[in-house]
Amino acid sequence: MTFLTMEGSGTHARRHAARWRGSAVQRFNAPAATQPPQQQRVPAVQHEVEREVELETRATHRTWGETGAAALLILALHAGFLLVARHRHDAPPAPVVPPRPLPMTVELTRPPVPLPQAKQAPPPVPQPLKQQAPPPRPLTRAAPKPSPAPLAPLVAAAPAPAPADTAVVHVPAPPAPVPAAPSAAPAETAPIGNAAYLHNPAPDYPPIAQDQGWEGHVLLRVHVLANGKPDSVDIRTSSGRRMLDDAALTAVRRWIFVPAKRGDEAIDGWVNVPIDFKLG
Repeated sequence: MTFLTMEGSGTHARRHAARWRGSAVQRFNAPAATQPPQQQRVPAVQHEVEREVELETRATHRTWGETGAAALLILALHAGFLLVARHRHDAPPAPVVPPRPLPMTVELTRPPVPLPQAKQAPPPVPQPLKQQAPPPRPLTRAAPKPSPAPLAPLVAAAPAPAPADTAVVHVPAPPAPVPAAPSAAPAETAPIGNAAYLHNPAPDYPPIAQDQGWEGHVLLRVHVLANGKPDSVDIRTSSGRRMLDDAALTAVRRWIFVPAKRGDEAIDGWVNVPIDFKLG
């Protein structure tokens, strides 16, 4: 569009100069009889016309030079754009560099050292009730032995004959009574709950614990009344599984025990009941 516009403006200038030059030549070549007297200055006017024609010609040549330079510049720019576009089109695509994987490190960790478990104190053994010793009986002192009576002096009667010596017999005091030994305290026995004749049912093994393979040992502390029924059941040692502990508690609360005895008398007492959960 720029080249065509510049070429059109140069053509218009040349045409305008040609028309102006033609009209000027026609004016100078017209017969002198038809021109007024004041317009017969031919040499001066002709010189002016030639000068204007020369200026127009120079302007036309300058316009042509500028137009040609602009056209060459435009052609050079278009050629440069074409070369650049072709070079980009023909250039091989840049190689795709795959992303480098991030470095990975593997560390070996030591297994945790198990903490030493505190030793469990053994359950306190119930001590038998101490029997009150009967009050000591008062000791009776033995009666002191009477000292032998002094022998009466023999008095001799002058006229009478001397009598024979008489012996005085000392009767010893009866021996002191020996105090009787106190009767032995009656022995005490702990309650019994695992006798076969009691027919106490074993705890139920929970099905979920069997599926999971759970095993454990439960130690229960039971207070048994004199009638043989458990009054309270507590967990002394847990199995580590709440389900197994609950099963042991539920079963032992329904048991019947042989109560503790003091001699032949049934009394309240404590007993430890161990229960093991093991899979066959």
